Amino acid sequence: MNKGSEQQPPTDGETVLAETGRTGNEGHESCLVIIRGARLGSRIVPGEEPLTIGRAMDADFQISERSISRYHCRVFLKEGRYWIEDLGSTNHTWLNDEQIERAPLRDGDLVRVSQTVLKFVDEGNIEAGYHSELHESTIRDTLTGLYNRRHAMAVLEKEAARARRDQDYSLALVILDLDFFKDINDEYGHLAGDSVLKRLSTIAADRVRGSDTLARIGGEEFALILPDTALEEARLLVEDIRKAVERETFRIGEADHTITLSAGVATWQSHMQSISELLQAADRQLYEAKSSGRNRVC
Repeated sequence: MNKGSEQQPPTDGETVLAETGRTGNEGHESCLVIIRGARLGSRIVPGEEPLTIGRAMDADFQISERSISRYHCRVFLKEGRYWIEDLGSTNHTWLNDEQIERAPLRDGDLVRVSQTVLKFVDEGNIEAGYHSELHESTIRDTLTGLYNRRHAMAVLEKEAARARRDQDYSLALVILDLDFFKDINDEYGHLAGDSVLKRLSTIAADRVRGSDTLARIGGEEFALILPDTALEEARLLVEDIRKAVERETFRIGEADHTITLSAGVATWQSHMQSISELLQAADRQLYEAKSSGRNRVC
C-alpha cells in the first residue's frame, strides 16, 4: 500500500500504513489508535518515513477539524523508537497532558491533537495485535476477503489527491463485473453464486501487484485501484485477469461452467474534481464492454 493511502475523515475504523514499516511479529506493528474525536477507531501504523498528521489534504493522516493546523505534528522513527514532534501548530501537540515540541513515544502514551486523542501501542504489547485484527476486519469484505467498498473509496480519495498535486502521476481505476451473474443465482442459488465470487476473487488477487487495491464494491462488482499506472498498462493487467477467469472451470451444481467478466478502465484526468468523476468514467467504459458483447476490457 502506498504511503498514506487513506485519508477521508468520514471513513472511521480504517488502517493507515506508512511504507516500509518496522514490524515485530506479523500483525503486531506499533500503532497509534484514535480513542476519542474525529475518525474514532482509526489505526495509524507509522513506518521508517516520517508520517504527518494535519488538516491538509496531503497530510499522511488527515483530520478535518478547524482547530488542527494544516501540518500539525509528525511521527518519525529515530534509533529504533518512535518520536512525535509538533510542527509549529497553533493549538500545540500534547503528550500525556503536557505540551511538547518533540518527545519519544512509549507504550500507552496518549497524544492529543486538538479534540482528537490517539493512544500509542508499541509492537511488544499484545494489544497491538488485537487492534491489527480488529481493524483488518472493518476493511475487509466478509465473503471474499478482499477490501470492502468503504476502504476502496478512502484509498481512491488519497490517490486522487496525489494526482491533483502531481500532473505527472498516473492513476488508473478499473471496474470489473461478472457477466450473467444473476442467472447463476437464479438457477443454482446464492451459495453457488458465493462460491463463484470467492474463486474469482482468488484468481484476480493472485494477479494484482502489492501496490494495487482490489475490492469488492457491490454484489458481483469489483474495483481495482492502480496507482502510478498508465491506461495501457492498466488494460494489459486487467486483460490478464479476464483471460485467467475465462480459462477457469467453475463447478456449479453437477456441471462445469465457464464464467466471464467485463471491465471498464479509466484514468484520472486533469479536469476532474472528485473521485465520482473517475468512477463515472470507469462505469462508462464498463457499459461499453457490456454493450459490445461482454467478456472484454474497454
